[in-house]
Amino acid sequence: MRPLHAMLVLSCLIGPLPLAGLSSQAVAGNGLIQCYDPARELVTRTRPDLCQGRAVSEAEAQRIRERRRDYVKESLTANVSPGVIGKRLIGAGTGFFVDRRGTLLTNAHVVKGCSLLTVSRPEASTQPAQLRDLDFSLDLALIDTELQPPRMATFAPAHQPMPDEITIAGYPGRSSTTLTPTLTTGAIPQGGTRASAARPLPLKANVQPGNSGGPVLDPAGRVIGVVFAAVDTKRVYQQTGQIVRHVGLAIPNAIALGFLKRNGIQPRIDDASPPADAPAPDLLEATQGYLARIECWL
Repeated sequence: MRPLHAMLVLSCLIGPLPLAGLSSQAVAGNGLIQCYDPARELVTRTRPDLCQGRAVSEAEAQRIRERRRDYVKESLTANVSPGVIGKRLIGAGTGFFVDRRGTLLTNAHVVKGCSLLTVSRPEASTQPAQLRDLDFSLDLALIDTELQPPRMATFAPAHQPMPDEITIAGYPGRSSTTLTPTLTTGAIPQGGTRASAARPLPLKANVQPGNSGGPVLDPAGRVIGVVFAAVDTKRVYQQTGQIVRHVGLAIPNAIALGFLKRNGIQPRIDDASPPADAPAPDLLEATQGYLARIECWL
């Protein structure tokens, strides 16, 4: 077996740059050098035979350290994940599992223009994901992951009348550091609107950035639509003079279920309405099992 010190010397000799020809600034009086490891973007002062990269001058070492410091600072302010080096987070939204194979349903605009998609859940590290299908005309998309969710979402039938009260589940806020879903209660302005209508479903709820792609739930916890927009209150005021607050839009099941069927997915559908005196389900506990945050990187 080759001695360890010989292997270290060989590693240094076959590195990008040999030590020969370095200025007196690169080799200090004590024989140590500034060693640049490009894989880690790191400069350390070490012995020449221990250098796992290339030797650089003091001036270049200082420039590399400043570059690394600026990158870390930018990462913290721009929400760049340490696990996605060289990528910038340009958006985030919500998705929910529609089968046991790890397929997520979300909005097309959540994944638009992404060079990389990642998915985050409480019980698993952030993992890359693959776009499976998207339809901008419907604003729906499917994402394949290697995650195995503990449960999948349950849908209400497309023909079932809409409830008066609803709950939105998702991850509002791009810079959120927690993966616990946030529940937002609301209502449907026109009670009794049927989900079979092939038009956006109005919501009286505080829809925020990050909620896009999340499920709209009835009191029994069944999905009745997919959040996709909040009304631009500033623009409405400029055009009409009316102040409109907390109004969102959702894609009804009549459209979402058709999109899933087109992709060969058979979601769980529960057509049994719970009794009026049935206890309310724990929606926070239920949604934690099938929600995920989707991150879009460029």
